[in-house]
Amino acid sequence: MRAITFPAILLLFSFLTLGASLAQDALTPRQARAKFEKADKALNEAWAAAKAKLPEAEFNKLKDSQRAWVEYRDYLARSPLYSGADSQGELALDSAEYLSAAAELEDMRTEWLQALVEEKPEDETLTGVWTDSYGGTLQVVEREGELFFIIECVRGPTSHIGGLSGVAAWNQTIGWYSDKGVDKEKEEVTSLSFTMRDNQLEIIGANTGHYHGARAYFDGSYVKTGALNTKAQAKVVKAAKSGELQEE
Repeated sequence: MRAITFPAILLLFSFLTLGASLAQDALTPRQARAKFEKADKALNEAWAAAKAKLPEAEFNKLKDSQRAWVEYRDYLARSPLYSGADSQGELALDSAEYLSAAAELEDMRTEWLQALVEEKPEDETLTGVWTDSYGGTLQVVEREGELFFIIECVRGPTSHIGGLSGVAAWNQTIGWYSDKGVDKEKEEVTSLSFTMRDNQLEIIGANTGHYHGARAYFDGSYVKTGALNTKAQAKVVKAAKSGELQEE
């Protein structure tokens, strides 16, 4: 596998500290249950709001997405590597470590669902922070037919990490990025497509392995969950133009 450069090192550090953080903040079974029930209630409320607001066809598609996400949640939260639990096998669904980790994942999914159905101003640009609720984060600055972007991901309970920055051509609802000519020693051309549909920015990549570890794909359906201030926008533009993610 090709070497992963600085952005991946940052993500790896974040991943490694996650388990330590969860372990240090270990909750009692009662506390973990209360935390999970609170997160689960918020997720159910967001789900009910989505059902009320989305057209039937869109909501039916979301059902499949939600089922897949629940499997992902349990896969991660039951992993000792992810939760920081001192265990050799899958965690029980009633364990404090599982409940605490699952609650944090549900908080991220709730944010994603809320952003999915939120009404956006007609003149709103893509500039902002986007997430896919599967460990993928996208920062975008939209300017005059271009998307300056940084995309980073941490997939799965192990260190499947990656990062890429660049400038994509953008035409209203469709965008395209290629790293052709960026690295003359790189044989395969990496491409990303961006498609905006129903408040979701769908990203599909080709030959992206140079920028990430095994299975740490950039592909996903991202929704806008936050804003970027002027300083943050400048950092995104700088990184996109250079093709390098800078250390904080």
